Amino acid sequence: MTAVFEPHCLVCEKAVDFGELICDNCRGNLHSPSLSEGDFKVYHYGKYEYPLSNLIKEFKYHSHPKIAQIFGNMLAKFFIDLKFPELNYTVSYVPSNFSSIHEKGFVPAHLIAHHFSDILGFPIINLFSSKTHKRQAQLDYRKRNENVKNKIKLIHVPPKNIIIIDDVYTTGASMNEVGNLLINKCDVLIGITVAKAYRYSFNSSL
Repeated sequence: MTAVFEPHCLVCEKAVDFGELICDNCRGNLHSPSLSEGDFKVYHYGKYEYPLSNLIKEFKYHSHPKIAQIFGNMLAKFFIDLKFPELNYTVSYVPSNFSSIHEKGFVPAHLIAHHFSDILGFPIINLFSSKTHKRQAQLDYRKRNENVKNKIKLIHVPPKNIIIIDDVYTTGASMNEVGNLLINKCDVLIGITVAKAYRYSFNSSL
């Protein structure tokens, strides 16, 4: 008799229904919102800790791009719950450098932004190119800032109301660099990430 494959939660390995990637218990523990304020506001759906950190690692490092749909759904609901003004928003995302794209085969923030924009009906645009030489995950706080400083370029005229999507906000270096390119060119600029990391170490795999 052929064994029937039983799907398991990608976080805790508990059995789940077919078509599900995570169990209800883990899903219910993902949301822990916070806000980073600087030149513009960046809203975080959760914290980079278990179980959300495990799901992000599965997404980014173990070839589970379908998790992007979960993240896109989460961020879309988060955006609605935050009750932003009803404007003609355009969605963009923090870029990855060449080595990261080569290693993963995709841009994590792009996949999330794609599902986010589809759900909300907002157009999506690739506004940036990255000339960074090293992956941010390999660097400490100071070097993360140095790595992106003047290395992310604006490649299109930005729309007036922009939502920038990213997966993990660690030091804020990439999001802030992107924001600096837009802050005087947009009427409304909003950052939204899946998770914020409150503590990290060198080679933390964020």
